[in-house]
Amino acid sequence: MLTNAPRGTKDILPDAVGAWTHVEHVIRDLCARYGYGEIRTPMFEHTELFQRGIGDGTDVVDKEMYTFSDRGDRSLTLRPENTASAVRAYLQNKLYADGGLQKLFYIGSMFRYDRPQAGRMREFHQFGVEALGEESPALDAEVILLAYDFLTALGLTGLTLKLNSVGCPACRPVYRERLQSYFKEYLPTLCDDCKDRYTRSPLRILDCKRDAEQPFMAGAPAITDCLCPACTEHFAQVQQHLTAAGVSYELDPRLVRGLDYYTRTAFEIAYPPLGAQSAVAGGGRYD
Repeated sequence: MLTNAPRGTKDILPDAVGAWTHVEHVIRDLCARYGYGEIRTPMFEHTELFQRGIGDGTDVVDKEMYTFSDRGDRSLTLRPENTASAVRAYLQNKLYADGGLQKLFYIGSMFRYDRPQAGRMREFHQFGVEALGEESPALDAEVILLAYDFLTALGLTGLTLKLNSVGCPACRPVYRERLQSYFKEYLPTLCDDCKDRYTRSPLRILDCKRDAEQPFMAGAPAITDCLCPACTEHFAQVQQHLTAAGVSYELDPRLVRGLDYYTRTAFEIAYPPLGAQSAVAGGGRYD
């Protein structure tokens, strides 16, 4: 008889439920003020949704998903994140039919097969927001401000915000070529995963934890040098909105996040006292 919870999962016992309930109340109050409505999606989806949405070649799709076949031989996957599911629900239920902006939020369990460690579990709990139907840079800034307000409402101070633009389909191919040209001479020293990424998705090399300390990484081309005029202007306006709101930030041209669906704005918020696992929020735009 098995008497322990599966590795990488954790029971939430009665003496801890009050803290969880408090966090959920903070989330719901904050999202109501920002005009976001709650959405609840299935815990599992067709595997193809995540393969297409998150992207083949990402660690999430290649290594971390809990995938299984049901009795009808359909491939299903426990959700590793909720953006793909929220967009699927937005399209399937025609939430766009009335036009305009749809602002959604969710709270729930996500699942990734990862090495359990501090701040990283195989079942983890995620709060996220999705703003669909508008391209305004002000909306990018709003999402970042919402994340900041949430973390400060929980009492976190000394937060650091890293900001980047990952471009769009028009300008990213130029950057891809520059990365491949730069990393070509370092191919023998890259980890096995990055050797594969070199051809399939060279931006993922910048997101690699194993090669992050390699001395040549610091000299890699910056995507901000390859942005098209439209992306350059969009990024400038995001920065202007954040500055006007009094939020300080650090530009990090090598911040690409771990998912392929991002376009233009990408951000990450860290709480330094947590050390190596200091990232407590992150996201970006996807068009």
